[in-house]
Amino acid sequence: MSVNNNSKKDNKNIKALFSVVCLCIIALGLIVYFSTNTKKPSTVNEATTLEVTTEVQRAVTVTERATERETTKATPKTTNQKTTEPATMEQGENNTPYKSYYKYPLSEAVVNGYSEELVFDKTMGDYRAHPAVDFKGKEGDSVTAINDGLVVAVYKDSLYGQVVEIDHGGKLVAKYCGLKSASVKKGSYVDMGNKIGTLGSVPAESESESHLHFETLLDGKPVNPLDVMSKTE
Repeated sequence: MSVNNNSKKDNKNIKALFSVVCLCIIALGLIVYFSTNTKKPSTVNEATTLEVTTEVQRAVTVTERATERETTKATPKTTNQKTTEPATMEQGENNTPYKSYYKYPLSEAVVNGYSEELVFDKTMGDYRAHPAVDFKGKEGDSVTAINDGLVVAVYKDSLYGQVVEIDHGGKLVAKYCGLKSASVKKGSYVDMGNKIGTLGSVPAESESESHLHFETLLDGKPVNPLDVMSKTE
């Protein structure tokens, strides 16, 4: 009887031990399973986050570079080159002719000065303004341009003889009146001192000494030629 009882006890102990071992194996398996499943999502999430972050950074970099290129294109390049003043007749509205140097068109001797008031004209026998300066000279003397310019008209006038009009820039136009002949034509460019014709006579002022009737108009209004050329009588 004691032997049977001992055998039964040993069987029970073995079964209990086997059960404990099985439970341990199952527990270990569950621990490994849950540990593995818990880490995998974490790894996936970390990799995904890293990948997304990298793509965002790349997109930002591309955008910044594109912006820099557009800014570079939009920003005009500045140079240290000096702006060259164009020829006199091509200057803009801001050009003031009084600041330039001018040469007398004939001699420096003045027969009749500029006058906006009425003065007696011996040839015409009446009083009239004299919006010009008459420079003394002899018939056949060379008449020259007071500055660079563009010839805008060449014609004959019943009162003032052969006339050459030159645009000297800055809205300044000069009329060279009383020529015998003109050596330039409309559309010609002249430099200061270039010959534009020879001296003849002024029908409306024939009673005066031989002279060049010289007018200057600034923006279409008569001005004293001597003021324009910074000369004095």
